Amino acid sequence: MKLSQFITSSWPHLALPCLGAILCAFIALVGGASAGVAVILCVIIVGAAVAGVLLDYQRKRSFYADLAACIDDIEHPLWITEMVDGPDYLEGRLAYDALRTVSKAANDDVSEYRRQAQDYREYVETWVHEAKSPLAAAHLMLENLMEAVPADETGERLLGKTEALGEELDRVEGYIEQALFFARSESLDRDYLIRAYGLQKLVGDAVRANARVLMGAHVSPFRVGLDHTVFTDEKWMTFILGQLIQNSAKYAQGEGAEIVFTSRLIDEGRSSERIELEVHDNGCGVSESDLPRVFDRGFTGDNGRTGKRATGIGLYLVKRLCDKMGLTVRADSRAGEFFAVTIGFPTNKMHYFE
Repeated sequence: MKLSQFITSSWPHLALPCLGAILCAFIALVGGASAGVAVILCVIIVGAAVAGVLLDYQRKRSFYADLAACIDDIEHPLWITEMVDGPDYLEGRLAYDALRTVSKAANDDVSEYRRQAQDYREYVETWVHEAKSPLAAAHLMLENLMEAVPADETGERLLGKTEALGEELDRVEGYIEQALFFARSESLDRDYLIRAYGLQKLVGDAVRANARVLMGAHVSPFRVGLDHTVFTDEKWMTFILGQLIQNSAKYAQGEGAEIVFTSRLIDEGRSSERIELEVHDNGCGVSESDLPRVFDRGFTGDNGRTGKRATGIGLYLVKRLCDKMGLTVRADSRAGEFFAVTIGFPTNKMHYFE
């Protein structure tokens, strides 16, 4: 706190002595004292008041300065009492003790919420792993049932129903996978390994993992120019690409539907050099008004409200995980023509150690 600010805030401590000095000078003059005596009396009273304010400022300046510095520079406000020394005057001590009490209560609440979040995350991860077992068993039983279907008209109808059931099981498995990655997205550092991977392999793995979805929607995948190597985590990137593939399949427009994966090197030789992977489909796209919100959690837009069973979680997770890994992501679209998502991989390896 500056001296001028302190004096401004301490005006009652100066105004009252000044009024008292004027009154004393008036009484002295009325009592027969000379004007010089009255002036000296005023100077003594006002000077004492000013000296008291200056001494008070000197005593409080250190505490105020530390407090102001912490407010501007501290990384977390809840640590403020650890960075400021307790003052030696009554009102400052009371304020410091109150601040410390509030800080302790807030830290306790934060610790409790973190513990609850950790317990919930571990529960979700355990539940996902447990839920995968009956799903795997259901897939196996479904395959056995499909092999036992007779080769006649009744068998064809039964085979179509079993295939539809398989697609629904895949959809359930996809939702469970979303829950797992959503829970893990808060603690990416525990399950994150950066290595060099070819985009050809990453895209190929994602396409194979979602082959049934693509075939069910009659979407043809194409890979163009994926000869670049990027630094990322294989498992997380496969999931991200899988979400984009599933999103494209969900909004495919009948025959001739396709999804194209292309890559290119951007800003070569500059500090912003990066490799961009574009996932482009010729589906229904989104409107210009919906485009800025496609990565918002729970946002489904006009297309998602027309029987597509959209959850608004897939693209939100794509954006969230890309942000966690330090990748850029953006969307482009034209309603009724295409939808494209572009992921940028920085080529500077030091980026991943920041």
